[in-house]
Amino acid sequence: MSRRVQQKANTRAKIKQVAKQAFFEQGLEVTTTREISRLAGVAVGTFFVHFQDKLDLVKEIYFDALDETLSASVGLHPPTTSPTEYLSQIVTTLFPFYEQYDEFTRVILVDSVLNGGFHSQQMASIKQGIAKRFEAVGVDAKTALIFSENMTANYWLVFMECLPAKSFTSSAVLQRLETLNLPFKVSFENAARA
Repeated sequence: MSRRVQQKANTRAKIKQVAKQAFFEQGLEVTTTREISRLAGVAVGTFFVHFQDKLDLVKEIYFDALDETLSASVGLHPPTTSPTEYLSQIVTTLFPFYEQYDEFTRVILVDSVLNGGFHSQQMASIKQGIAKRFEAVGVDAKTALIFSENMTANYWLVFMECLPAKSFTSSAVLQRLETLNLPFKVSFENAARA
């Protein structure tokens, strides 16, 4: 790697490092690109060489942290064929992350809903994982999709209930989701026995 490329990577990393600390200490809204630039010891123009805007920086910090969380969770949960257990494993991995990165989650959720993106993609992936588990026990694809859409809607409902309270990790959260998804658990178990 050339010296120039290394210097550029170091500058980008420094901006992210000081921004993350400032975001957690002061909040996303209060922390300006000018303040981040000052803390990183770079010109404001240099900030914009590395990031399109503050939201671009927020997303990068968030997704880097999410990748670390997901990587750390690999192997923590045993593989499961149950769609409800699969969804519970996702909740026990992601909800603590959402709580830790509460303000980031809110900003990125709004951006995703308005412009498409991460949460839309994440929900599509979860929905697909749920549908595959139903199909694996003989539930037809159309019914599996309906079940997965309903279970994903329940996930969103619980997520949205947690958002105002900034509390994603109480035991009641997982219990609420399991209660909402009980009919799908029974449907899966009946199909598996058939």
